[in-house]
Amino acid sequence: MSAAMTLVLVALISVAGSFVQASTGFGYAVTVMALWPLFLPYKTALVVELAAALVLCVVIAARYWRFVNWRQLLVPGSVALVTNWLGLQIMSGTSDTVLRRLLGGALMVLAVYFLAFSEKLKIRPTVAAGLITGAVAGLSAGMFSIGGPPIVIYYLAAFKDKREYTASTQMFFILISVWLLVMHVFMGNVNAQVIACSGAALAGLGIGTAAGLAVFKTLPMKRIKLLVYLFMLVMGLYILIVG
Repeated sequence: MSAAMTLVLVALISVAGSFVQASTGFGYAVTVMALWPLFLPYKTALVVELAAALVLCVVIAARYWRFVNWRQLLVPGSVALVTNWLGLQIMSGTSDTVLRRLLGGALMVLAVYFLAFSEKLKIRPTVAAGLITGAVAGLSAGMFSIGGPPIVIYYLAAFKDKREYTASTQMFFILISVWLLVMHVFMGNVNAQVIACSGAALAGLGIGTAAGLAVFKTLPMKRIKLLVYLFMLVMGLYILIVG
């Protein structure tokens, strides 16, 4: 695949991911990390996702800034910053093939949970729940750049207002994304390909985010989430098999 075609694919997939994120509050990482590693080195895809997602989260959080619940960020955010480091250490010592298969398995587990059990298994927004979901989110963000689903489980229980849920979720992602990017820089994982692909990903953010925010106002979240979960299941199975 030519370099130009690679950048075009990165941009198009970024459009799809930002649409999902803007309309549901999470999903950019799930979408792009299910597809980018199919034609990009895993670590490159990981860092590009972090850079692009950070910009996306800032855009969405700025729109709903006044609805951020800072108190609910403290516990899960603090523990996630610690487990981020552990996830990065596991990622840096594992081959791309193994990482892709682990990612595929993680996507399938998450999809099955959301499709079959999310309506039946409810958690309470306690300190213990915040610690557990924050720790898992931080670990998975470090390994797969996918920290959304675990923290979404917690915040869906904590918030009834979808604007407060969206604003607080994006702020959580901003905190861990900044921290992870700093660590990736010091680990030497930022190179010319990462910079070029990040530019392509950012180019796709505007269209996807604008469309997603429009849908956020009109389309029921339940319908959008169902499509995301089915996509996660199919792509997770594919990545697990192909490796």
